[in-house]
Amino acid sequence: MPFGVSQLAQEAAIASMRAEDELFGRIGSLVCERVRVVDGLRAQGWTVPETQANFVWLRLGERTVAFAQACEQAGVVIRPFPGEGVRVTVGETEANDIFLKVAEGFRKEL
Repeated sequence: MPFGVSQLAQEAAIASMRAEDELFGRIGSLVCERVRVVDGLRAQGWTVPETQANFVWLRLGERTVAFAQACEQAGVVIRPFPGEGVRVTVGETEANDIFLKVAEGFRKEL
């Protein structure tokens, strides 16, 4: 099963949900970072669909594999769907900064 979750991971998730104040703090941080990433991509000229998730989607069509390779070379892990686009999980600020730089450079090459 892709993205299977171990028993230990399930227990950790339950413990996280019980720590409500910390959980809401992490959610708030994620939402702020997601807005920053989406705004950054749109400022570069990308069309980014609205999202309420912990990831953003870039429709890249035939350029998907090339974009994924550029991200990989920069040390950024994304989930490519060849011929469609990429799913990019919003992570730590530093990783998102690297991703935004890759996206900006790729956009300039178009």
